[in-house]
Amino acid sequence: MTGNAQDSDQNHTQSPWQNLDLSSAQDSSPMEAPVSDPEPLTGKEKAGVNLTWGIIAVLIGFLLIILSIFVWGEIRFFNAITANPNNTLTAEQMQAKLELLATQRATFRAFWFDTLQLIILNVLFPTLTALLGYVFGTSRNNGA
Repeated sequence: MTGNAQDSDQNHTQSPWQNLDLSSAQDSSPMEAPVSDPEPLTGKEKAGVNLTWGIIAVLIGFLLIILSIFVWGEIRFFNAITANPNNTLTAEQMQAKLELLATQRATFRAFWFDTLQLIILNVLFPTLTALLGYVFGTSRNNGA
């Protein structure tokens, strides 16, 4: 019986939105933002944009070169592991060969990773950051 009493109480209360008077409401739409045709870039701005795209292209090219060097190194490593002419190596010789190959692989990867990190983090990213700062810093703001 208490459930019925609660149901009847809930049916008699009105939600706040039901008390709104919508007889004087009007349709509205947002005002359109003023958009003007962009002015052509000046010589310095165009040079900054072109230089920025050039640095991005060099960055992508360098990453592709390093990636191909890593792939080439991995292929050589796996070819060296599987190379065992006529099964002439003993277990000790095979173990020594695998340890030498693993050491050479770690040294190879460490060298190229350090080179990648040195060039990208110390040369290309700071240059790209400076150029992007220049490009966005020289943009004109007509409204302000």
